[in-house]
Amino acid sequence: MEIGTASDVGKNRKINEDSLGYRGNLFVIADGMGGHNAGEVASALAVEEVLRMSAGGTGFHQELPLAINRANQAILDHAGEYPECRGMGTTIAILHLEGNRARVAHIGDSRVYWWHGGKLHRVTRDHSVVEELLLHGGITQEEADYHPQRNILTRALGIPGKVEAESTEFTTAAGDRILMCTDGLTSMLTDDDIATLLVRDEPAQKIAELLVAEANKRGGHDNISVIVVFL
Repeated sequence: MEIGTASDVGKNRKINEDSLGYRGNLFVIADGMGGHNAGEVASALAVEEVLRMSAGGTGFHQELPLAINRANQAILDHAGEYPECRGMGTTIAILHLEGNRARVAHIGDSRVYWWHGGKLHRVTRDHSVVEELLLHGGITQEEADYHPQRNILTRALGIPGKVEAESTEFTTAAGDRILMCTDGLTSMLTDDDIATLLVRDEPAQKIAELLVAEANKRGGHDNISVIVVFL
């Protein structure tokens, strides 16, 4: 397994509110939101809590939804203690690899892609207003790309109560590649653009850096973060 990571503030933001991390075969990425730098706090808390839970050892493959709810509670607890952080939230996407099985859980619009069999597969579905409109045939993909509400989420961490993570599993093969990213990448690059860069004959770290650089080249309207995993 080969891993590459990259994160950049982008061209229009002053603070990078994305967080990412990994431990062993567990990978986490998050895109925070909220005033007074609170988005940065929320995403960091979410990543730290998931990685902390994974330190318990085996059996974590089935614990991803629980880990997401623990992360949500950590954010709420922090906001309760620090009033300036109230209202902060974050997306989250988690990838756990166990043998040739991959399990993904997510909330929000941070995505996981899987290159397999010569094709790029989008593993996650955005939890956003626009994605719901697309799902029910209310708009076309072209309309979705420029919709004024494309950044409004229908699910996020930082909301009181139990949060509902969406999870999926798939079987990997040698030579597969997995990309995790925040919407700072996907708002600048199409899936075809991403596929072209992801399959280049370069180390995983170089590809991570190329993806971020290309998003910045095209405008860099948001923070951009990626994790690239070669299997």
